[in-house]
Amino acid sequence: MRSSHRALLAWALTFLDAISGFSVPSPPVKASSATSRSTSSSSIDINSLNELSECKSGTAARKVLDRALLSNDESSDDEDRLYGSLIIPKGASDRSVSDADLAIQTGIRNAKYSVMELIELNGDRDADRASLALLSVTVGSTFSALVANQNLPGPEILRFVVVWLLSFAPLAFVGTGIAAPAELQSILVGIQRNVFPTYRRRMLQHEAGHFLMGHLLGMPVKGYRANSVRNAVEFYPLSDENIGLDTAKLLGFDPKRDTADNGDEVSGYDATSSSQPYFSEGGRGGKAVQQQSVFREKKDYANNPMLKLPAKNEPTNAWPYRGFDEETLDKLAIISVAGVCAEILAFGNAEGGYADLSQLRQLFNSAEPELDERAMENRIRYALGYGISQLRRHLGALDALAEVMENDGSVADCVLAIESCENVSGSTLLGDYERIRRDRIRSEGVGLIERTLLGGGKNADVEDDGVIYGKGGGDRKKKFVLTGDDPLYAAAAAALAFFVWASSGGMSLH
Repeated sequence: MRSSHRALLAWALTFLDAISGFSVPSPPVKASSATSRSTSSSSIDINSLNELSECKSGTAARKVLDRALLSNDESSDDEDRLYGSLIIPKGASDRSVSDADLAIQTGIRNAKYSVMELIELNGDRDADRASLALLSVTVGSTFSALVANQNLPGPEILRFVVVWLLSFAPLAFVGTGIAAPAELQSILVGIQRNVFPTYRRRMLQHEAGHFLMGHLLGMPVKGYRANSVRNAVEFYPLSDENIGLDTAKLLGFDPKRDTADNGDEVSGYDATSSSQPYFSEGGRGGKAVQQQSVFREKKDYANNPMLKLPAKNEPTNAWPYRGFDEETLDKLAIISVAGVCAEILAFGNAEGGYADLSQLRQLFNSAEPELDERAMENRIRYALGYGISQLRRHLGALDALAEVMENDGSVADCVLAIESCENVSGSTLLGDYERIRRDRIRSEGVGLIERTLLGGGKNADVEDDGVIYGKGGGDRKKKFVLTGDDPLYAAAAAALAFFVWASSGGMSLH
């Protein structure tokens, strides 16, 4: 019966195709996906890949990556490579992204906290840990001073000096935080990295997110620091000194040839010998302007109104004078938030978002056209949704990259780990890999002290139990919350109860 239905359906489609030209398009079949890839380390030119350490510009690094990852094996597909495999849809970041859209994109639904609430945006966690460090120094120095005063052998003056130094240690801590906050922060970060494995893994995941997302978007990495006090992934500057030569070649110019006035070719010219504009006084064509132009008697050619270019052709109105275009701005935004996206996927929250989002807003100020506060916020939300959804599809590659970065591997080693990862998505038959991975990262080798000091806070795995489900649901359950002047009334009631208890004989001063 089932086969007859299929035959009838096939006949109907054939009939429609014959009488009206209608055809049912088959779904596109891609040779590779995030879960299954045929790329292996044997199809990667490792010798070319090692040249990344010698690259001085982003253009040179892109050429090395294209040459190293462009497979010569006919049995493999060059589309399997992950470098530059992501393309941001043009204009997608201009569309409004609501809370519901962001929840669907990130997969964080039915949780107690939204995505934006999971990101530390004001540095409260760092302030709390600095306060805890001050408390520890105060308590430790106080007890040490008491012990030294009672048990320290030697002359009295030595005991006095030691006790005095220990007593003023908290003031020295506070003074260092005021005079040199960066140095104090570096010391505290170094202590946390060496003492708490969870903090070290969080920083690695954060920087690996920046690295992987830049690689997927086709922006090569210049270098990184994973085991230093301050982690950072460094990309090549956008003001590339070699991009002009490549553009000239694409336009048909030969940088090694020049043409004399009589039309003869002069070989040996190097386009990099002068950085001055061609028709400027210091450029190679400056004399030609003075000899052949009808305005050769005038010295100030730039300010002559007849020589001014139209506004649309004015170089100062174009890149790099114009600022970041939409495509570049989208890439920078997604790479900037990729660190916090990797943290959310690994720990359920993010603590490194304050610096990244502050730098991103500085980049937004260089956008053309200018962005208002609402447009900036919408682009950040779009970048978060895009970053989490794409990193979720590449969790296996992210873990492979983090492992190499933890061992201080070179940039070439990191690229090789990404491209040769067999299970890019990290999918498994054991269940939800993302949840299994998050539980493993958060609990592996974590002690009670570390769980107490670094744990807690907002988390994506906490379900929201304050919503009424079922028929007529949707509203939130009413909770007892002190608002307005309620704390004042509660304090007055507590004071009155204490006064009644004390006056009735509950407390005696005799």
